[in-house]
Amino acid sequence: MDLNGVSAVVSGGASGLGEATVRALAAEGAKVVIADLNEDRGKALADEIGGVFVKTDVSNEEQVQAAVQAAVDSGAPLRVIVNSAASAGRRGPWAATAARTTWPPTRPSSGST
Repeated sequence: MDLNGVSAVVSGGASGLGEATVRALAAEGAKVVIADLNEDRGKALADEIGGVFVKTDVSNEEQVQAAVQAAVDSGAPLRVIVNSAASAGRRGPWAATAARTTWPPTRPSSGST
């Protein structure tokens, strides 16, 4: 896949798997927006790879929209979004849906045994 000249948003991109993803995307030529709460690490990584840092709490829709807008504003078409953000102990909009979801999903019985 050719990522040269596209933009990408990586939530949780300042450390761990997110950071590794940021580095891999940048190495392939993507303009990467690092969406994370850790300003020190996020800004340093953005400076290192020539990307953009946007302080983002993924449970806050306005902050997520700001990260996406930063990618749009880069002038490169937004083609990649990676969610690597952890929100241990925090409840965002996704938590209510996750709480109602069972895994594995139940399937209706076919009536045969």
